[in-house]
Amino acid sequence: MKQTAREILILTCEHASNKLPAAFKRGVPAEVLKTHRAYDIGAVQVFRKLVKFAKPEFSSEGKFSRLFVDLNRSITNNSTFSDFLRNNAKAKDQATAYWTEYRNAIEKFVASSLSLPKRAAKNTTVIHLGIHSFTPELNGKVRNTDIGILYAPARPLERAYAKVIKDEIKRLYPAMKVRFNYPYKGTTDGLTTTLRKKFGPHYVGIEIEINQKFFL
Repeated sequence: MKQTAREILILTCEHASNKLPAAFKRGVPAEVLKTHRAYDIGAVQVFRKLVKFAKPEFSSEGKFSRLFVDLNRSITNNSTFSDFLRNNAKAKDQATAYWTEYRNAIEKFVASSLSLPKRAAKNTTVIHLGIHSFTPELNGKVRNTDIGILYAPARPLERAYAKVIKDEIKRLYPAMKVRFNYPYKGTTDGLTTTLRKKFGPHYVGIEIEINQKFFL
């Protein structure tokens, strides 16, 4: 008997919050915490609505600002720890522990979802949507899109799912400008990039980037 394909949806929002742990609240100026440098403005609102609507098997959102630690970067990336806290050894240790806890929970779920008997695992796909937002203008340059869909072009399943997402957005909102791998490339260092390497073709990692002009 042919087994039915199984799709497992997970949603994450790494830059959901602009909060800092209580012990380090003085580490970043309050005015900076209100800006896109601290978090993805508007992303968590979209994320929570999607969680309520899509009812994914797993969801996770960051509880601290990326100026404490960037959950969407590898721990060895120079930008993972901001200049505000980089020289604070205690903060860095706590941030590393928090980063590890967040990443491990996601990896554990993906691993358990794909650690099935061979025939079942062959028909299982984990679809991971990471919800983000981007500032309308960076370094004097206006970003020319409403929504970006980031994926790895060399991966057939990701190409297919990215197209489905774009087509659905355009069906619901015909006036929306939607672009692939803009304003960032889907293959640069990030959570989805790491998970692709760890879990192979049965993992599909796509990041949705929403222009913050809709929230400002």
